[in-house]
Amino acid sequence: MSWKSVGVGAGVGALFGGPIGALIGAGLGSWFSSSKDKFVQRAEAEQLFVFTALFGMLAKIAKADGVVSEQEAQVIKAFMDQLRLDARSKEVAGMIFSKAKDDDSSSVYDYAAQFAEAYDNNKDMRIIAYRILFQVAASDGELHPAEAKILRDIIAPLRLDASFYNLFEEEFFGKSQSLDEHYALLDCTAESTDAEIKSAYRKKCIEYHPDKIMSKGLPESFVSFAGEQMKMITCAYDQIKKSRSSLT
Repeated sequence: MSWKSVGVGAGVGALFGGPIGALIGAGLGSWFSSSKDKFVQRAEAEQLFVFTALFGMLAKIAKADGVVSEQEAQVIKAFMDQLRLDARSKEVAGMIFSKAKDDDSSSVYDYAAQFAEAYDNNKDMRIIAYRILFQVAASDGELHPAEAKILRDIIAPLRLDASFYNLFEEEFFGKSQSLDEHYALLDCTAESTDAEIKSAYRKKCIEYHPDKIMSKGLPESFVSFAGEQMKMITCAYDQIKKSRSSLT
């Protein structure tokens, strides 16, 4: 499907409204309506939405301390390499990042809220988005207080439980993690039965399968983030099993 046949800002429903739609229209509308680049020809509208939302939010986090440093710029470039973006796709990502960084009309929370609304029935997509934001922010080995504040505050508009901040802080910085947080990762509680926990874990295994992830609109290059999330889920399940002699 080509972007020309889809149309920017039309034919794709509410996904291209709001601040994310405005970001696409302001920075990319004319390019997407005329380009014949392979990236444009292969991509689907939902992938553009995810792509724009993520780089828009990353731009806001990078500028959280007042300016995007050279180190932060290098981190974003490394993230593009991790996604295996070609030269033209990197140019698109850079355009999104630059426009979002200088956009004073919308906040990172506005982008997050629209993303969450679009994926209201898909919690796993919202978790993966949060993981990416956290991973890029933490990639230099530390969190600036302003970045940490955004990562805490953005949980609410992403419609996630506050425990996810602690989960990722533990993963990326070795902070301790409680058993309650392990349960939360499986969408369970200490009161859940063994059967419910097993069922929740199996459901997560299905939801984070590469084929399932790609069917949700994520490009193939995003599958690695789902794999890392699945490792956390398996670890949580193992810890819960250790705490329950009845769960085998």
